[in-house]
Amino acid sequence: MKGFILVGVLKKYSVKQNIKDVWPAFAILLAILFISLFITEFTFVSGTKSLWRVFIRFVRISVILTLPLILLSHTCTIMRNLLNRRNRQLVQIQEERNRAINHLSGWLLRPLQGIGLSMLISTKFLGFLQIYMGSTVNASIIVPTGQFNLGRFLSATVVLVLTSLLLSFLWTLDDLGIRYYNKKTGEVKMIGKYLGLLLPIFFGFYGIINLLENYVQSSAVWYVTQMALILYPPFVVYNVSHFHYTRKNEALLLQRLKVSKQAVLINDG
Repeated sequence: MKGFILVGVLKKYSVKQNIKDVWPAFAILLAILFISLFITEFTFVSGTKSLWRVFIRFVRISVILTLPLILLSHTCTIMRNLLNRRNRQLVQIQEERNRAINHLSGWLLRPLQGIGLSMLISTKFLGFLQIYMGSTVNASIIVPTGQFNLGRFLSATVVLVLTSLLLSFLWTLDDLGIRYYNKKTGEVKMIGKYLGLLLPIFFGFYGIINLLENYVQSSAVWYVTQMALILYPPFVVYNVSHFHYTRKNEALLLQRLKVSKQAVLINDG
């Protein structure tokens, strides 16, 4: 009986903690809803339609970002042979790791990194479409219009899935304290170190604005800002989901990556 009570308390705590971890996402959603409903068109919706469009859009993007987490262990299996080669191997640094979500990272840094990276991938993906189709891709495939468009939906889905797969792998290595160890030189490096934070944010936002060259510069910046606000809540939810998934499946992920148990007492390079 006591066991059932304990499980119930833990589940209740988990739900409360998850709500606490994602409250900025809901704060932004409520702000978007209030502005679009009572003031003016905002994030490409307005009026009473925003009551359901804002929520459905949030759920759709969150699901597209989060679902690829089920492929994370398979991604680790594929990547382990590429990373554990010759004199190089993956090792786990013996350090104190966060058992709770870092709010600075979870509410600001990682969502911004995700938004910037998704926009950076968008520019590359649209460039590929232009080459493949042999013509300029219309800006409507980038800027939402408030109406469903199959081409825009498929393009956005591809970009979000690619962003999710890349970020989930890099964030997993960082969260689990996994580094790249050169047995010959004794050098330890953080994988994806040069992806950083500013690189995807700068080139992502800059690239999207350039693709909107047919718009007035101020309008292009305003459109990109609204797109970033649309993406922010789902990326907060995605980061929280990723944190709990990797925590729950840490042993499996370490096994799939074939991480060495050898202690490496050298600072990160």
